[in-house]
Amino acid sequence: MTLLRLAIRSHRTGALAMAAIGAVSGLLNGVGFVQVVGTTAAARQTFAAQMEVLGRQLTYLLPAPLQLDTIGGYLTWRSFGTVALIYVFWALLAGTGAARGDEERGLVEEWLAAGVSRVRLLATRVAGFAAALAASVLVMIAATAAGAAAVNEPLDSGASVLEGIAVYAIALVGFGVGIVVSQLVVTRRAASSIGAVVVVAAYVLNSASRSGVDIGTIRYLSPFYFFDRSTPLLAGGTFDVWATLVLLLTSGVVLTLGTIGFARRDLGGTIVRFAAGRRTQPTARPSKDPLLRLPVLAAVDQQRWWILGWAIGISLLAYLLTSLTRSTIDSMNAIPSLHVYIERLGIGAYSDFIGVIWFGTALLILSALAIVQVNGWAADDAEGRLETVLSTGASRARVVVERIAALLVMVGLVAAASSIVVALAAAGFGIDVPGDRLIVATVLMLPVAFAFGAIGHALVGWRPRLAVLVLGAVAMISYFVQQFVPLFGWPDWVRNTSLFALYGMPMTKVDWAGSLTLVAIGLLGLDAAIISMQRRDVGT
Repeated sequence: MTLLRLAIRSHRTGALAMAAIGAVSGLLNGVGFVQVVGTTAAARQTFAAQMEVLGRQLTYLLPAPLQLDTIGGYLTWRSFGTVALIYVFWALLAGTGAARGDEERGLVEEWLAAGVSRVRLLATRVAGFAAALAASVLVMIAATAAGAAAVNEPLDSGASVLEGIAVYAIALVGFGVGIVVSQLVVTRRAASSIGAVVVVAAYVLNSASRSGVDIGTIRYLSPFYFFDRSTPLLAGGTFDVWATLVLLLTSGVVLTLGTIGFARRDLGGTIVRFAAGRRTQPTARPSKDPLLRLPVLAAVDQQRWWILGWAIGISLLAYLLTSLTRSTIDSMNAIPSLHVYIERLGIGAYSDFIGVIWFGTALLILSALAIVQVNGWAADDAEGRLETVLSTGASRARVVVERIAALLVMVGLVAAASSIVVALAAAGFGIDVPGDRLIVATVLMLPVAFAFGAIGHALVGWRPRLAVLVLGAVAMISYFVQQFVPLFGWPDWVRNTSLFALYGMPMTKVDWAGSLTLVAIGLLGLDAAIISMQRRDVGT
């Protein structure tokens, strides 16, 4: 029982963070339903008919829009699809932590030395996560129901529970993927990166399928396909028992495979043993790569393929969103409630829409890049790489400054690539995008990355295990505040709690005060990061 309590406690912080994110999303979307859709039946039907046309163009990001004149249909489209993806990512990170993170900290060795079998150890970790996940999903569902009840649009309690079961099932799959991938690589950082690629690929595969692309039977390889089969919140909607069972069965299979791999491999090793021979001859000569000898650029050079992948992915999304600018803004202007909403956002021209929609989306993606880097910094501490760097004579302050500077270079490269694609796509689709404003909007993304990186490193120096979760919560809160302030007409001080809102809308008007505030937050975070790194022992 003690081991199970420890397993539950290890996921406690993550479960609370996810419950908060899911609760905020469900609560605000539930309360905002009436604000967006209207109160009369005619207004709601008009909104649903027009918004479903617009929503069909966004199926690469959101589920297919159905029954948007009902709160159940609106929440299925606007909230639960996104929340499920976030839960899967958390589950993936939790799985890599359970299967590889504890091993890096030496905890697995201690438990095995105490007589706990490997199968029992991993089974207990799975049980602990399952319990924490259940509690988190329950809080999320309850908050969503409360938001709906607050606007006199109560949800069916049974349907809400079924929606929660679907989220629970797909999150278990994400946890299983994290367990399996951790048996194939020797570090949690590598397992998290590979697992993230697997999850994104599965999501994109399903997005292509629901967008009308004929991908044949390979659509069944995506767990998100089976998640989309259940729509219990719709009027007359169904809960696909077989699809949910497939998700549960898939989680059982991957967890079993992960357990077998863990039981058979050596500690610190992988289940797949590569040939001992190497094609390259060992050498005592330094690398011929000149960038490895330069501060900051060395860290960037070591992640060049990772950066290239980010740049390609975000550039493809930039092209797609830009291509939809005309049809999207025209559809939104035709909907009275959304017309008021975009007026509050300050959208007047197509270039304004690109400034709000594209750069808002890009900031969220780039904040994810920053979170991935923060996760790597925390892993450097746990895996001994930080200790190695410090042993060469590098000061802790230098390590902090170089890490954040490297992050800014990475963000700058990715942001520049995506903005070039936006300019080319806009020209191709006949949209006038002022080049000077586009450059300013791109450059001003760096203070946002600076603020995220500095806050993240301050958290790494304080509590490495909490850094990713807390920074992820900051990103999601910033995103939600930015989205809902215009909708509810909240005061400016609420808006300014969002790092994304401080970025403003440089394509329309530059908010220099907000940008300077971001720089100030970054400088304060940098000071806090240096102080926390100097005061904390490495590995504690």
